[in-house]
Amino acid sequence: MWQRRHLRSPQVYLAYTDESGDSGYVNSPTKFFVINCVLIHETAWQGILNSIIDVRRELKDRYGIPVRNELKAAHFVYKRGPFQELDIRRSERIGIYSSLLDFEANLDMKTFSIAVAKDRIKAQETVDPRAFAWQVLMQRLDTFCRKQASDCMDRVILLPDEGHGTLVRRLMRKARRFQNIKGSYGGVLDIKARFLIEDPLEKKSDESYFIQLADWNAYAAHHYKDIGPNKKAPNNLWDRLNDVLLLDVNAVAGGPPGIVLWPRSKGKSS
Repeated sequence: MWQRRHLRSPQVYLAYTDESGDSGYVNSPTKFFVINCVLIHETAWQGILNSIIDVRRELKDRYGIPVRNELKAAHFVYKRGPFQELDIRRSERIGIYSSLLDFEANLDMKTFSIAVAKDRIKAQETVDPRAFAWQVLMQRLDTFCRKQASDCMDRVILLPDEGHGTLVRRLMRKARRFQNIKGSYGGVLDIKARFLIEDPLEKKSDESYFIQLADWNAYAAHHYKDIGPNKKAPNNLWDRLNDVLLLDVNAVAGGPPGIVLWPRSKGKSS
C-alpha cells in the first residue's frame, strides 16, 4: 500500500509527533532534543488502529497491562505507568518494548526523527532547539509530498502531542508564506510549504495510540547508539524499525538511518 498511488484524487497523510529530551540549555538533563514523526496514509489509518488494538489486548491477556492505559517508552525502562503495579522485570519490560517496535516495523506507515545536538551548538544559544527541530520536520514532510506531486499531490495534516500547538502553529503559518531552506549543494532555496494543510491538531497522548507510537520511536531515536545512548536500555532499538524508516529525510546529508542529526559533527552547524 505504501507504493505511490497513481490515477486518483489527492489524499491525506496524518503525521503524529512526539518529543524526547529537554530543549533547554541551562541545567538540562539531556544533550539532545528529538522529535519523532509517525506518518500514516489516510487509507491505512483504520487498519493500523485495529492492529494496535489487537496488540494491546494481547498485552493485557499476557501481562495484565490495561488496554486503555497510556504506554510510554519511559514506562518500560523505569517501571512507571502501568508497570508500577505489575511484577515484571526490566529485561522483560525491554523485551515487550522491543516487540512493539518489531510490530510497528510491519505496519503500513513510515517514521523518521529530528535530533538536535544541543552541546554542539551551546555557543549559539540564539538557536532554539525546539523551534529548529520543528522547522526541519515540517520541511521534510513538505518535501515528502512535493516529490510525489507529479503523481498524486497528497497533503499532510500535523497532529502533535498536546502542549506544542502554539509554537507549531506559528512556525507552520510562517512556512506557508516564507521559507528559505539551505540547499544540499549550496545556496538558499525559497520554497514555501504548500503541502501542510490546516493548523496543527493537538492530540492527548493518553487518548491516542498513534502519539504513543511516536513516543516509543522518539525514545528509540534519542538513545540510539549514534545519538545519546542510555545504559538502562539497548542502544539499537531504533534499528528494529528498519522496514518503516523514511530514509529519504537524510539521504543527502547522511547519518543514522531515518534520523536528521544537526549539527552533523562537533563545531559544524550546517
